[in-house]
Amino acid sequence: MQKLSNGIQDIQNAESNQEAGFTLIEVMVVVAIIGILVAVAVPQYQDYIARSRVVEGMNLSSSAKLAVTEAFASRGTVPMDDATHGSFTFTPTRSVKLIEVTPSGAIAIDYQVSVAPEGKNTLHLVPTNEPDANSPKPIDLSKPEGASWAGGWSCRSTETNLISQLLPSECRIGK
Repeated sequence: MQKLSNGIQDIQNAESNQEAGFTLIEVMVVVAIIGILVAVAVPQYQDYIARSRVVEGMNLSSSAKLAVTEAFASRGTVPMDDATHGSFTFTPTRSVKLIEVTPSGAIAIDYQVSVAPEGKNTLHLVPTNEPDANSPKPIDLSKPEGASWAGGWSCRSTETNLISQLLPSECRIGK
């Protein structure tokens, strides 16, 4: 009788040991699900990082906007690249290659190739009196018609060639 109870106990122990792990099929299903989630999540995460780098460039351009605004207030309608020369400094970052003021007073932000491919990596901030319009009319601050500028800025420029999915929603031109 003792041997029979020991035998039954051995069978129960063996059955409980078999049920303790995962089968190969279960593990493969879990790996497949994780693979699908990663395939969707990684590109979304990379776009999120690139969009945040675009916003970094817009934030770094605040000193250039201030320089243009001050030059316009003190000197009037003149070529803004000359009027702001030396007024602000920019040091390239991991995300932003160059920030420069154009003669018209627009600010061009060139991003590194880690953010957007070469040739599709420039965002323009333009002076305008209608910054909230879907397609604002830029004002050339170097010409007499720019004398009526009220100090507004817009990132909705037709000269921007940055990939549209990287643009913040307020910078996308409505159609």
